[in-house]
Order: sequence, then structure tokens, then C-alpha cells
Amino acid sequence: MKNLIAAVVFIATCPVSFAQEKKQYKVGLIGFYNLENLYDTINDPNKNDEEFLPEGANRYTPQVYIDKLSKLEEVLSQIGTDVSPDGLSLIGCAEIENDAVLKDLSATPKLKSRNYKVVHYHSPDERGVDVALLYNPKYFTPVFSEPLFVDIKNTDGTPRFTRDILYVSGKYNGETIHIFVNHWPSRRGGEEASAPYRMKAAGVVKQKLILFSKKMGLQKL
Repeated sequence: MKNLIAAVVFIATCPVSFAQEKKQYKVGLIGFYNLENLYDTINDPNKNDEEFLPEGANRYTPQVYIDKLSKLEEVLSQIGTDVSPDGLSLIGCAEIENDAVLKDLSATPKLKSRNYKVVHYHSPDERGVDVALLYNPKYFTPVFSEPLFVDIKNTDGTPRFTRDILYVSGKYNGETIHIFVNHWPSRRGGEEASAPYRMKAAGVVKQKLILFSKKMGLQKL
């Protein structure tokens, strides 16, 4: 399942006693899923979505959209349920057109009970796709979020617009966590030629982490 990255996170709570030095843990399930061009079927003049319209090259009709939602629902509803009946509590998402498609996905029968909420910002990506975060409010409460712009240019110096990196901080099972949802520039044009674009995206995350380290008095990264 090439689109999925998932992790089981154990959040430590206070010790039972100093003598026993035991800790209690809560299980948290965090994942990332590339939703692979999850567009709606409505023409957005501010998005490059012409391929994903009923009359477009992909013949992306409402029936195709509903079928795609159904398949994604089936997969996402099963991930992690062997560990927790609530499944994934945080899902970083890539290749979505807008927050509306995630709301549609969250409202599907097998996901509706999880009450997923969305953190999303429109990015300048030339393909019209963004990243976003789905979260279960039972486990996570966002406190702050922002899009981080990745400033890259083509070889001729013109801007090359890619999706922003989404940064979200909040309380996860009572503990503060910091989340970066990344979908770095592709290998289009060849891996070697496109590597500087991904290094630039990595640098955006690194700069944010350096700010954290300074604020918290940690050793420089």
C-alpha cells in the first residue's frame, strides 16, 4: 500500500509511583495517506482542475467521484482498527483539491462516527492540489496552524509553485505535539534534476525546527 504511512504512538502519562517507576500509556494512531487527485467535480477558476471535470480529459463525473470516495472510505476505515476501534486519530492527507472533498470523505458511512475535522489552507500549487490534516477531536485539539511556503524556482528563474507544508500544533491525548504534513515536489524531470526542490522543502521544515530549538533552549540542529 504505497500511499500509506502509519505509526502507533504511545503517549506517556504520569508515573504510577516513583518506587515502581511505571508509566501508563495511551495508544495513538497517526497516519499519512496520498489520496491521489481527490478533486471534486466543480470547476474552480482558481484551481487547475480542468482534467477532473465531467467534460475533462479524465471524464471525472459525479459517479467517478463517489466511487473514489467509497474506495478511500473502505481503506481508511480499516487502518489501525486491530489496535483501536477508532482507527487513525490523525491523518495527514496529500493531493486534495480543497477541504470540501475531505468533508465529503469524513461523512461517508464508515468514517462518519469518528467525527473527523479538517485543517487546510489553499496553496499555490500549479496542479491545484494541497495537503491537509484530518483529526479526531476525541484525541487531538489543534492550538495553532499555518501553511509554510516553499519558495522554489525553475532553471530559468521563474517561480515554480508547489504545495505548502502544513504545520499544526496542539494537544494529543493531553501532550503537546507538532505536526508537519509534507508532500514535497515530485521527481518530474528526473530525480537528480529535481532533488534541489525537495531539499528546499526540507529546508523549510528544518528552519521551523531551528526556531523551536532556540525557543526551547535546545542544542542547534
